[in-house]
Amino acid sequence: MIFSTPILVVIALLAILVVGRIITSPEAPGRIAFGLAAVASIWWIAMVLLRLNSVELSDKILFSRLAWFGIIATPLFWSAGFLDHAGFSQVSRRLPITIMLSISALAGFAALTDGYHHWIYTGILNEQRPSFSHGWLFYTLLGGMYLCMLLACLMSISQLKRAARLHRRQMVALLVATCVPWGCNAAFNLFGFRLFDDDPTPFAFAATVLAVLFAQQRGKLFIAPPIARDIIFSILPDPIVVLEPSGLVLETNPAAEKLTGFSAETVGTKLPPSHPLMALIARDTQTETGKPIVHFDAMEKIFEVSVQPLEQWGRRGSMMVVLRDVTAREAAQKSLSDAGRALELRLEENLRLHEQLKQQAFHDHLTGLFNRRHASTVIPPLISGASENAPVSLIILDLDHFKQVNDRYGHDVGDKVLSTFAMILSDGLQGAEMAFRYGGEEFLVVLPATTRDQALEWCARRRHALASHTIDELKHVELSFSAGIALAPHAGTSLEACTKAADVALYRAKISGRNTDIVWGEHLDRMVPEGPADPRNAGDRSARRGKAG
Repeated sequence: MIFSTPILVVIALLAILVVGRIITSPEAPGRIAFGLAAVASIWWIAMVLLRLNSVELSDKILFSRLAWFGIIATPLFWSAGFLDHAGFSQVSRRLPITIMLSISALAGFAALTDGYHHWIYTGILNEQRPSFSHGWLFYTLLGGMYLCMLLACLMSISQLKRAARLHRRQMVALLVATCVPWGCNAAFNLFGFRLFDDDPTPFAFAATVLAVLFAQQRGKLFIAPPIARDIIFSILPDPIVVLEPSGLVLETNPAAEKLTGFSAETVGTKLPPSHPLMALIARDTQTETGKPIVHFDAMEKIFEVSVQPLEQWGRRGSMMVVLRDVTAREAAQKSLSDAGRALELRLEENLRLHEQLKQQAFHDHLTGLFNRRHASTVIPPLISGASENAPVSLIILDLDHFKQVNDRYGHDVGDKVLSTFAMILSDGLQGAEMAFRYGGEEFLVVLPATTRDQALEWCARRRHALASHTIDELKHVELSFSAGIALAPHAGTSLEACTKAADVALYRAKISGRNTDIVWGEHLDRMVPEGPADPRNAGDRSARRGKAG
């Protein structure tokens, strides 16, 4: 007996290591029950060690009775862990565990008090081993343990067909491991088979725990446990519906019962044609690039749909529909799209306003012509490129007696005259030719590559057009203009020099009787002695120009 003690100690240490491994393993079905079974088997082995190393018969009997706490708890918790691992998770909840602990405690208490009632041991057959004759409670407890393990094996076998290949290997390993202590206990009680001259059952359970450890390491027993199909189907948060081509509902999970048109009684009924899911049956969802979207308006929910055909399971035309709630995602996308569209519209409006401001910055608001500010930007490059062979004509035009029109007919009519004159000046301009409103009733026209005679001809055509144009309010008034023409580079090589020369020529046209055109350099040739020039006129012209700048 002393020779077997080191072996028993090694087995006990291995069992302790297994308990530690189970306790520290990831959360998985059967973890708690397997741990309790391992603890119970260690207790059982410890009592066997104490009994084998005791000398007094009374001590041997005491340790034999104390072993009953482990004798009952070990197969009970082993069966519970096995069932939980196979998918029957109810057996590892708090109440069943409490019941199993209570049964184990009652069996141990009955064994400790056996000296009073002899329900378990009725007598001693061999004082050295020791071995006993058995009472009715012994066979009741033994039969109950056999029945529990048998039911656990049968119920687990029923799950093998549904389990994946890895899970089948795991459960087969557990079934084989379960048969070892079962067979050893049966051999001990029915045929008197002994190991180390004692009951081999606790040693077999220790070996079984080692087999669990091996299965865990090789097959990831606790990391990838086989969960029953029904449990997966019921706990998934996404609605799942199995449909026939006719719209007959074959199966639903609890989450699907919350959908519009579904309830616990929907299975076995047909969906109405107007139901949102009916549209999926007629569609070829397998060829679609993205997942279909289904709207349940009554629920104010939007679902993304995954469709799995069931041909390989013998249900031709049937499909499993998995719906994922994407209401929040679609709302966020719509909000983002709306915000993007609003931003796009705002950008377009800003661009429009920018263009409008740009137009206002360089155009006269009344006539639509370029203003004096824009003239100072675009004319200087034209003048700097002028030459004797390709002169640039700069013309300043002033409406004759415009102040009288304003005073007599009003500013509205005066504005109409200005707009009409601006239209006449801009009509027919080509290429780099431009017209500007330069002052109140003064206008500036620049004609690149235009000679003296061409500039005079241009003015003559505009004078004829103005005289031929009829304004309703001025039917009896003949409109005319005076013009001063400066040619660059002869008159100057800057905008300031050219406009000053054109202004001098315009002044000569005014004092020469108006309705005429004067070229700078020729402005002294046709002087009309009407009297001394009024220097205030130049000041008036400068003031009028400032109004349109």
